[in-house]
Amino acid sequence: MPPARRAIGAHRAAPYHRRGWLNDDGGGLLVSDEDDGEPLPIPDDALSPVLARLPSGADVVRSAATCRRWARLVAKDGAVLSRALPQLPCLTLGFLHQEDAGTTARRRKASSGAAAHPCFVPTASAARLIGLQAPSSTALADAVLGLGDVLEHARPVASRNGWLVLELRKERYTDSLKLCVCNPTRGDMAMLPPLAGADKPGDYACALYTGHDLGTTPRPLSAFFRLLIVYNRRAFTALRSYSSDTGRWSTEAKRSWGPKIASPRHLGQSIVVDGVAYWHLRHSAFAVRVDIPEPTEVLMPAASHHISNLPRGWQSLGVDTDGKLIFIDAGLRMDEGTPVIYHLVVATQSVFCPGSGSGDSDCSGEWVERFKTIKLEQLKVRYEGWFGGEKAPPPFQEKVNLRWFSEKSGTLLFTLGKGTSSPGAFVLNIATGHVEKVADGVDCDLWRNFVGYEIDGAAYLASILRR
Repeated sequence: MPPARRAIGAHRAAPYHRRGWLNDDGGGLLVSDEDDGEPLPIPDDALSPVLARLPSGADVVRSAATCRRWARLVAKDGAVLSRALPQLPCLTLGFLHQEDAGTTARRRKASSGAAAHPCFVPTASAARLIGLQAPSSTALADAVLGLGDVLEHARPVASRNGWLVLELRKERYTDSLKLCVCNPTRGDMAMLPPLAGADKPGDYACALYTGHDLGTTPRPLSAFFRLLIVYNRRAFTALRSYSSDTGRWSTEAKRSWGPKIASPRHLGQSIVVDGVAYWHLRHSAFAVRVDIPEPTEVLMPAASHHISNLPRGWQSLGVDTDGKLIFIDAGLRMDEGTPVIYHLVVATQSVFCPGSGSGDSDCSGEWVERFKTIKLEQLKVRYEGWFGGEKAPPPFQEKVNLRWFSEKSGTLLFTLGKGTSSPGAFVLNIATGHVEKVADGVDCDLWRNFVGYEIDGAAYLASILRR
């Protein structure tokens, strides 16, 4: 048995700083200069609770625009206000994607610079909040100082609460895994110690844990983060994490409760609930505790027949409005009287949350069936096939691809490809059923390295004074 790989990376990378999307002077909230002289008679400690009782985050933003004193107060108390207020209308700013330039250095070198850079596609919310109006391959480099120097062929890996993970894949990094964690909205960036030689993993899955996730005392504006990677060794699946507060990688750990995972990278996006990162794994989930310095697998209940095992792209994990883990499936339903025309259906099948052991929690620690269907009858899929002369649902193809779930805003990002009535990229609000089309064209279905990007309310409120 090979010896455990020790913790490495003794340096703590100091973040770089630049304007960031929320620090940009080119747009956003205009704060009045009035009332800057004589202070208002209401003290700050009395005004802040009043703002916290406003009906929505939008009302707080409008109040902050009244004068600089109110803007300073909203920025200072942004973390508290964001927890007390209903969620901002939509915090999903968009997503990043990249054309698949290949896995070898030679193929990446031959690809064009435009295709090599991750492209950011904004939603309507991004246009309102940060002024990004159209897809941009320079948005990241413009937001973070120093990122443009290493951005070529960088692969988006994960994101959470405004933080983004990039794998740097230029030729000089081919002998090691080099990761960068940045926050485009604030302009922060940290380069992680590379994993080289015997420490270099192969294909891996990634999860991110941030200051916003810190138990009973979240710190949404903190620069803290912890990055977890899951990868395979010859005989087992390994776990390793990097913590920004220690500036080093943890000791390599082994998966405890199951066999070696066939392909970690194909696990896709992780969902973090109560300090545990979850990945969809057949009729169950793979879970790793990430709120502690040394990652540890969490034992999950037995597989449930309520959880489907669909092909990649047709299923996703998410978070319900009550904070529980949900399993999301895509399907096609035949239009009445038209055997070759189907419309898209998105359904949540089961929920799970860990039992607290205290007896006062509504979480049983078991799978619970909770079926909900969203019919998207405006999104059609044409199917010409027949099976044995009988009508049958279309086979699974890449026409439908569930790409990313934004946990804070409760939105599902997906793409539709060739053969659909409206190919492109969409954002679906799971709670309301509202769908927004953010990109057009059949090429959307061919995008690779697709990572959604959202921010929390505290980050936006805290940025008001700097705008």
